[in-house]
Amino acid sequence: MIVGVLLAAGASLRMGRDKLSLPWRGTSVLSATLEAWTSVEELDEILLVLRREGPALQRDKVRTLVNVGAEEGMGSSLRVAARALSAGTEAVVVGLADMPDIASSTVRTLIDAWRPLGPVGIVAPVFQARRGHPVVFGAGHIPALQALGGDEGARSILESQAADVRLVAVQDPGVLLDLDTPADMESHR
Repeated sequence: MIVGVLLAAGASLRMGRDKLSLPWRGTSVLSATLEAWTSVEELDEILLVLRREGPALQRDKVRTLVNVGAEEGMGSSLRVAARALSAGTEAVVVGLADMPDIASSTVRTLIDAWRPLGPVGIVAPVFQARRGHPVVFGAGHIPALQALGGDEGARSILESQAADVRLVAVQDPGVLLDLDTPADMESHR
Protein backbone atom coordinates (compact mmCIF):
# COMPACT_ATOMS: atom_id res chain seq x y z
CA MET A 1 0.00 0.00 0.00
CA ILE A 2 1.28 3.45 -0.94
CA VAL A 3 -0.23 6.36 0.98
CA GLY A 4 -0.21 10.04 0.09
CA VAL A 5 -0.05 12.58 2.90
CA LEU A 6 -1.16 16.14 2.18
CA LEU A 7 -0.31 18.63 4.89
CA ALA A 8 -3.02 21.29 5.19
CA ALA A 9 -2.91 22.34 8.84
CA GLY A 10 -0.91 25.55 8.51
CA ALA A 11 -2.29 28.84 9.81
CA SER A 12 -1.80 30.75 6.48
CA LEU A 13 -0.21 33.62 8.43
CA ARG A 14 1.78 34.99 5.49
CA MET A 15 -1.28 34.85 3.24
CA GLY A 16 -3.42 36.63 5.83
CA ARG A 17 -6.40 34.30 5.24
CA ASP A 18 -7.13 30.65 4.54
CA LYS A 19 -5.10 30.04 1.40
CA LEU A 20 -6.49 26.57 0.67
CA SER A 21 -9.95 27.97 -0.08
CA LEU A 22 -8.65 30.73 -2.37
CA PRO A 23 -9.58 30.56 -6.05
CA TRP A 24 -7.07 28.76 -8.26
CA ARG A 25 -7.63 28.35 -11.99
CA GLY A 26 -11.36 27.69 -11.83
CA THR A 27 -11.40 25.86 -8.51
CA SER A 28 -9.75 26.31 -5.10
CA VAL A 29 -6.13 25.70 -4.14
CA LEU A 30 -7.09 22.63 -2.09
CA SER A 31 -9.42 21.23 -4.76
CA ALA A 32 -6.74 21.59 -7.44
CA THR A 33 -4.22 19.78 -5.26
CA LEU A 34 -6.66 17.00 -4.39
CA GLU A 35 -7.66 16.59 -8.04
CA ALA A 36 -4.04 15.97 -9.04
CA TRP A 37 -3.35 13.58 -6.16
CA THR A 38 -6.56 11.55 -6.40
CA SER A 39 -5.85 10.86 -10.07
CA VAL A 40 -2.61 9.04 -9.16
CA GLU A 41 -3.66 5.40 -9.39
CA GLU A 42 -0.57 4.27 -7.46
CA LEU A 43 -1.84 6.01 -4.32
CA ASP A 44 -4.14 3.67 -2.41
CA GLU A 45 -5.15 6.32 0.12
CA ILE A 46 -4.56 10.01 0.75
CA LEU A 47 -4.44 11.36 4.29
CA LEU A 48 -5.37 15.04 4.36
CA VAL A 49 -4.19 16.63 7.61
CA LEU A 50 -6.24 19.72 8.52
CA ARG A 51 -6.02 22.25 11.31
CA ARG A 52 -9.67 21.88 12.30
CA GLU A 53 -12.82 20.05 11.29
CA GLY A 54 -14.33 21.44 8.13
CA PRO A 55 -16.94 20.56 5.58
CA ALA A 56 -16.82 16.91 4.64
CA LEU A 57 -14.69 16.23 1.59
CA GLN A 58 -16.35 13.61 -0.55
CA ARG A 59 -13.38 12.40 -2.57
CA ASP A 60 -12.37 8.87 -3.38
CA LYS A 61 -9.31 7.68 -1.47
CA VAL A 62 -9.20 10.77 0.82
CA ARG A 63 -9.31 10.36 4.60
CA THR A 64 -9.31 13.56 6.64
CA LEU A 65 -7.33 13.84 9.87
CA VAL A 66 -7.37 16.79 12.27
CA ASN A 67 -4.16 17.91 13.94
CA VAL A 68 -5.34 19.45 17.21
CA GLY A 69 -1.72 20.44 17.92
CA ALA A 70 -1.23 22.24 14.62
CA GLU A 71 0.32 25.27 16.35
CA GLU A 72 3.33 23.06 17.07
CA GLY A 73 4.17 23.05 13.36
CA MET A 74 4.51 20.85 10.30
CA GLY A 75 6.31 18.07 12.17
CA SER A 76 3.24 17.52 14.32
CA SER A 77 1.05 17.13 11.22
CA LEU A 78 3.45 14.57 9.79
CA ARG A 79 3.39 12.74 13.12
CA VAL A 80 -0.44 12.67 13.11
CA ALA A 81 -0.47 11.24 9.57
CA ALA A 82 2.31 8.71 10.22
CA ARG A 83 0.53 7.41 13.30
CA ALA A 84 -2.67 6.95 11.25
CA LEU A 85 -1.03 4.81 8.56
CA SER A 86 -2.52 1.42 7.92
CA ALA A 87 -0.49 -1.70 8.62
CA GLY A 88 1.18 -2.80 5.43
CA THR A 89 2.02 0.70 4.24
CA GLU A 90 5.04 0.33 1.96
CA ALA A 91 5.69 4.00 1.25
CA VAL A 92 4.42 7.45 2.17
CA VAL A 93 4.33 10.30 -0.37
CA VAL A 94 4.42 13.55 1.60
CA GLY A 95 3.24 16.76 -0.03
CA LEU A 96 1.88 20.18 0.81
CA ALA A 97 -1.75 21.05 0.09
CA ASP A 98 -0.77 24.57 -1.00
CA MET A 99 1.19 23.24 -4.01
CA PRO A 100 -1.62 22.86 -6.58
CA ASP A 101 0.55 22.75 -9.70
CA ILE A 102 2.36 19.45 -9.08
CA ALA A 103 1.52 17.20 -12.00
CA SER A 104 0.04 13.77 -11.30
CA SER A 105 2.69 12.35 -13.61
CA THR A 106 5.41 13.75 -11.34
CA VAL A 107 3.98 11.90 -8.34
CA ARG A 108 3.93 8.72 -10.44
CA THR A 109 7.54 9.28 -11.54
CA LEU A 110 8.67 9.65 -7.93
CA ILE A 111 6.84 6.49 -6.86
CA ASP A 112 8.39 4.58 -9.77
CA ALA A 113 11.85 5.85 -8.77
CA TRP A 114 11.24 4.72 -5.18
CA ARG A 115 10.10 1.15 -5.98
CA PRO A 116 13.57 -0.42 -6.54
CA LEU A 117 14.86 1.27 -3.36
CA GLY A 118 12.37 -0.39 -1.04
CA PRO A 119 11.85 0.34 2.67
CA VAL A 120 14.97 2.47 3.18
CA GLY A 121 14.51 4.57 0.05
CA ILE A 122 13.68 8.25 0.02
CA VAL A 123 12.97 10.01 -3.28
CA ALA A 124 12.69 13.76 -3.83
CA PRO A 125 12.19 15.77 -7.02
CA VAL A 126 14.64 18.33 -8.33
CA PHE A 127 13.72 21.10 -10.75
CA GLN A 128 16.35 23.55 -11.97
CA ALA A 129 18.81 22.35 -9.31
CA ARG A 130 16.33 22.96 -6.44
CA ARG A 131 14.83 20.17 -4.35
CA GLY A 132 11.06 20.29 -4.13
CA HIS A 133 7.97 18.33 -3.06
CA PRO A 134 6.53 15.77 -2.73
CA VAL A 135 8.95 13.36 -1.08
CA VAL A 136 8.52 9.59 -1.01
CA PHE A 137 9.60 7.79 2.18
CA GLY A 138 9.94 4.01 2.26
CA ALA A 139 8.29 2.21 5.19
CA GLY A 140 11.60 1.99 7.05
CA HIS A 141 11.28 5.72 7.78
CA ILE A 142 7.76 5.57 9.23
CA PRO A 143 9.03 5.36 12.85
CA ALA A 144 11.03 8.56 12.30
CA LEU A 145 7.95 10.26 10.80
CA GLN A 146 5.90 9.13 13.81
CA ALA A 147 8.40 10.79 16.14
CA LEU A 148 8.49 14.21 14.44
CA GLY A 149 7.48 17.46 16.10
CA GLY A 150 8.04 21.17 15.73
CA ASP A 151 8.00 23.18 12.54
CA GLU A 152 10.86 21.55 10.68
CA GLY A 153 8.83 18.83 8.99
CA ALA A 154 10.80 15.92 7.60
CA ARG A 155 13.96 17.91 6.84
CA SER A 156 15.74 16.27 9.77
CA ILE A 157 15.05 12.82 8.27
CA LEU A 158 16.35 13.90 4.87
CA GLU A 159 19.52 15.20 6.49
CA SER A 160 20.15 12.27 8.83
CA GLN A 161 19.39 9.71 6.12
CA ALA A 162 21.13 11.51 3.26
CA ALA A 163 22.68 8.26 1.99
CA ASP A 164 19.16 6.89 1.39
CA VAL A 165 17.95 9.95 -0.57
CA ARG A 166 17.69 9.71 -4.34
CA LEU A 167 17.09 12.98 -6.18
CA VAL A 168 15.07 12.69 -9.38
CA ALA A 169 15.21 15.45 -11.99
CA VAL A 170 11.73 16.39 -13.17
CA GLN A 171 10.42 18.86 -15.72
CA ASP A 172 7.69 20.12 -13.41
CA PRO A 173 8.03 23.63 -11.94
CA GLY A 174 5.03 22.77 -9.72
CA VAL A 175 7.37 20.90 -7.35
CA LEU A 176 8.68 24.30 -6.26
CA LEU A 177 5.51 26.44 -6.37
CA ASP A 178 4.40 26.87 -2.77
CA LEU A 179 1.61 29.45 -2.36
CA ASP A 180 2.42 31.28 0.86
CA THR A 181 1.77 34.97 0.15
CA PRO A 182 -0.63 37.11 -1.88
CA ALA A 183 2.30 37.86 -4.20
CA ASP A 184 2.76 34.13 -4.82
CA MET A 185 -0.89 33.89 -5.82
CA GLU A 186 -0.75 36.89 -8.13
CA SER A 187 2.44 35.91 -9.90
CA HIS A 188 1.26 32.40 -10.75
CA ARG A 189 -2.39 32.72 -11.73
